[in-house]
Amino acid sequence: MIVTLSTDKLKEILDLTSRFVSRHSTLPILENVYIKGNIDTLLFKATDMEKYIELEIPANIESEGAITVNAKMFLEIVKMIDDEQIKLIVDEDNDVITIKTSSDEFKLKWIPASEYVASPSIEDGKQFRISSEIFLKWIEKVEYAVTEKNFAPVLTGILIRLKKEENGNKLIFVWTDSFRLAEYKVDYVDELNEEKIDTIIPKVNIWEITRVVKFGLDKWLESIDVIISENLVWFKIEVEDYKIFVSSIVIQWDFPNYENESVIPTQFNTKVTVDAEVLEKAIKKVLTFTKAENNFVEIIFQTDGAVVSSWLTDIGEGKTKIPAVVDWQEISIGINGKYILEFLKVVEGQQININIVDSERPVVFKDILDDKYTYVVRPLIK
Repeated sequence: MIVTLSTDKLKEILDLTSRFVSRHSTLPILENVYIKGNIDTLLFKATDMEKYIELEIPANIESEGAITVNAKMFLEIVKMIDDEQIKLIVDEDNDVITIKTSSDEFKLKWIPASEYVASPSIEDGKQFRISSEIFLKWIEKVEYAVTEKNFAPVLTGILIRLKKEENGNKLIFVWTDSFRLAEYKVDYVDELNEEKIDTIIPKVNIWEITRVVKFGLDKWLESIDVIISENLVWFKIEVEDYKIFVSSIVIQWDFPNYENESVIPTQFNTKVTVDAEVLEKAIKKVLTFTKAENNFVEIIFQTDGAVVSSWLTDIGEGKTKIPAVVDWQEISIGINGKYILEFLKVVEGQQININIVDSERPVVFKDILDDKYTYVVRPLIK
């Protein structure tokens, strides 16, 4: 195989595909990127057996062939090259690929393409289209509310749900770790043939998928096609001369039933409006005393404002008062201050709403500028 292509383009491709190879595999082939030149097309593939990427571009193919080469080493070499063009020359007799420019020449050992793992084919499934910009916004809004490790695998993933509701079809992203929950819900204008479509994607795979979407968005990618099958979810991205398929395994569990009053209350006894920046500063002050324990913060909502305090710890305690508009009854809640800070990082408005039933029921936070976004936190008992 002999191929010539732009150095910058090869850097982009390897930067994407190398994120999908295995980091700790006992199989060297899973640390490699697959490269195949065919007529006028160059195909790259990589996988760790839980997530996959296939990337195809037009290229100047002088002779056809296919190999696999260590992705990390290949990327490190290409990053050091200053020339605008790179020629890849495969020596099949000696199992070597030469990376050649006008001033550089590097040789890497490769593993035959015939030893590479089979990539899953795109199956017929439930398909929909989503704005790439909105997709990234959803991920930013909800991904912090889930952990990578949990006793229940379903709590390490993101739920993507398409659902028919009385006021129209909705596309919903949800994360939870059982102590808090973040939901982002928007209208879905296309037809929906089923009452509900669910898929749950592991958080660790979502990170790399979002990197690919960001790559597309930087090149003015407008939308992504999503295909959901029984075992995989596919994301199809076409932008400029790139054709990219990214897929992930799905978590084969039922997502917890969160759409009820016990998880997300809708009737409240106290509604508070507070400046997001002022609340953030107040919580940071008192967390000095409890961040080494459970990040406990007590907030007393009064008619003339709110008092944010820590409990008495071995190193002391803190208290600060901030302005707030409190409707209806005064109330005190205990809550994980770190959870609130993470929410405040992604709000768009200057103010937030805090909706409270009582000191024992989940507290609902809303971004005043984005009513599609709901954040729910279970209170702590002092």
